[in-house]
Amino acid sequence: MSVTVLMTTYNCGKYISQAIKSVLNQAYKDFELLIIDDGSIDDTAQIVKRFNDERIRFIESNHIGRSSALNLGLKEASNDLIFFCDADDVIHPQKIEKQLNLYENKNDLIFTDSAFFETDKILYELRIQKDLGIIKRKVALHGHLGQSVLYNRNFIIENDGYNDKLTAFEDYDLLLRVMNKAHIVILPEILYFQRLRKNSLSTTETMKKKNLIYEIQKPYFEKLAEHFGITSSKEQLIIKGWREFFYSSKNLARKYWINAGLSQWDTKLFITFLLSYLPESFLDYLKDKRVRLRLEYQIQRLLNNNDIQKEFNKVKEIMGE
Repeated sequence: MSVTVLMTTYNCGKYISQAIKSVLNQAYKDFELLIIDDGSIDDTAQIVKRFNDERIRFIESNHIGRSSALNLGLKEASNDLIFFCDADDVIHPQKIEKQLNLYENKNDLIFTDSAFFETDKILYELRIQKDLGIIKRKVALHGHLGQSVLYNRNFIIENDGYNDKLTAFEDYDLLLRVMNKAHIVILPEILYFQRLRKNSLSTTETMKKKNLIYEIQKPYFEKLAEHFGITSSKEQLIIKGWREFFYSSKNLARKYWINAGLSQWDTKLFITFLLSYLPESFLDYLKDKRVRLRLEYQIQRLLNNNDIQKEFNKVKEIMGE
């Protein structure tokens, strides 16, 4: 069965060679790598064209934005089963093979765990809970399932594809729209390595990101029971508080939590309630740097010999890096 690996890129010349190598080194060989260049003005095109592999299809477009580039990719793909590798990321050599073994139905969304790296160093992991109820509650607040998905493009197109009016978070918007129509499968292995870039967002840019996520979530938070299975009024107050804490008003977050009653609080919520009085810029820093996930990863490294850093090093060796 032939599949398509879809890669969109915009000025990723610095990293795209590594991403392409990770795809070409897959154990599963029957695929096309479809690269949509979204109007890059760097050396992306020259780098892609150096690869002499008939499995690569390269389409150059005007700068239309990532959502439109993804929709173009779905239209142009030669195959219905779609994998992803962002132009600055790396995938494990067994990613396609292992996910494909789990695929059964058109509405399957198959995700793997991910690790996040900077240069050559793993900084933290993102492990996905297998319990659907927990997944839905996580998705209510974050697009945390990441880029590791395998899906059937027909299922996505039937559900209107990516929203080309969005400037970011189009993956999260899509997941919210299709989640209750899909069969979500989690493969509990780290098979996707996502690059963290050293960039510093201004306060205005950070606020725009939070506002956009808040707006994407709005229609779903109006019907929490229908979309996420959260039927308890107190649980609804708790999750509304978390939404406010992450993306809008800390004062309103505290009001929601207090109205839910102390009996609903766990240790995490109690600590967050106290943290909510800290300056917004400091909280944004903690969230942006994923401090909790970094600490958890370092603790796991001390306690567990199964270190994903070693696996990542092996992947890079296979790629000749």
